[in-house]
Order: sequence, then C-alpha cells, then structure tokens
Amino acid sequence: MNRRSALFACALLAVATSAGAQLVAAPPVVAPKATPAGEVRAADRAERRVSPSGSATITLLARGDNAFVGRLELAPGAKVPSHRDSTEEYIHVLQGAGTLVMDGKSYAVAAGSTIYMPANAEVSFANGDAPMVGIQVFAGPEPADKYAKWTVTQK
Repeated sequence: MNRRSALFACALLAVATSAGAQLVAAPPVVAPKATPAGEVRAADRAERRVSPSGSATITLLARGDNAFVGRLELAPGAKVPSHRDSTEEYIHVLQGAGTLVMDGKSYAVAAGSTIYMPANAEVSFANGDAPMVGIQVFAGPEPADKYAKWTVTQK
C-alpha cells in the first residue's frame, strides 16, 4: 500500500467512527491444520485401549490426516452392535471367526478374510468362540474417534 492509499484508508476510518459506525473485528486467522509427522511405531509400544464392556481392545497403530490403522481384538462371544461409520472401513482377520452382517446380508468370516465396508454401510458382528484379532483401517480417521471413550491400558 502506498502512502496516499494509507492516508485515504485512515481518513475513511476516522469519518466512519466519528459518524457512529461500529468497527467489527476481523475474524481470527486460523493456522492450517498441522500434518502429523511421519513415524515408525512398534506395536508393543503403541497405545492400547479397552472398550467399556471389556470385551474388545484396540491398539492404535497409526493415525494420519486420511486414515487410521489399529489392531482390533474381540473376546470370544463378543458382539459389535449395529452401527454406521462415515468412511470406508477395512478389516483383515488374522485369527478367529465370526459372523458379519452388512446391510442386511450375513457373511462368515475367518482368519485370512478381508472385509470391505463402504461408508455408511450398516454393520454388526458376532464373534465366535475364540478370540478374534484383526487389522482395522478407516479411510479417514474420524470413525476412530469412538476409541477416545475407551480406557487406556497402555501408553
């Protein structure tokens, strides 16, 4: 801004305030969201949380701006109630077996199964009689926010 423009702006401000106009503060400048730093995390050092019922645990393996990865463990007979997540979800079953219901259709899943759940699919799960362990990925980390309510068992 040159000197003449600056003087003109000051004169307008003086006229406006002397005429009883109210000054409105400019909205605050919001810093852009920081991208998490890259890292390598050993699973045995990752934060682990347990569900309120005590029948499930999640090990928080990685979370970035666009995805979440966790190790999900369910006790024998555990049930995941019907729900919808706002992003795609993937689970690769490492051990155990159970029944997944997705949008009204039942699927038998076992070790070696990879599950794809589209965003907003209605899903529930009933675990079999052995522990289930799977790698869970949310394409968009927001659905993993539900784990914030679980109790931290390891930091």
